[in-house]
Amino acid sequence: MKTKPNQKTTQSKLAIQLGVSRQLIAAHIKKGDAPALDDLTGWNVYLAQKGRIGSAPDDLRRAIAQERLEILKETKAKLARENQVEAGKLIDFADARRQCGKAWCFVFDQLQRGENELPPALSGLSCLQVYERLHAFTERLRKDAKAKFEAIGT
Repeated sequence: MKTKPNQKTTQSKLAIQLGVSRQLIAAHIKKGDAPALDDLTGWNVYLAQKGRIGSAPDDLRRAIAQERLEILKETKAKLARENQVEAGKLIDFADARRQCGKAWCFVFDQLQRGENELPPALSGLSCLQVYERLHAFTERLRKDAKAKFEAIGT
């Protein structure tokens, strides 16, 4: 909306129409990319683009508000994750994967050890003695593996 040519628009008049300070108008004019003083619509769009949300059209204000809400939600979720990490309730995925790999390597190393050590140790024993030795090996492996997996993240 342009004013009549014989009514010169000043920075002060434009500031009053926009609901901002004259200093803000002057600062934007100094930047060199501001619209003409008599272009009220142009100033509304310009100020909306520069971050003055109140001067933007309703649909643009809603879009900006929605975007800010999404950013706030993501920030809240990120802070909640960081707090849980600090409290020891969560660990980094890559770290968890690495520690699980170590735990599984331990389990398979123990199985390999049992495969190598048990046959000579079991030869000549009765079925009951073989069962008891295998059961003891399995229980020790279960207990040690459980301890390794429980240590993940600590």
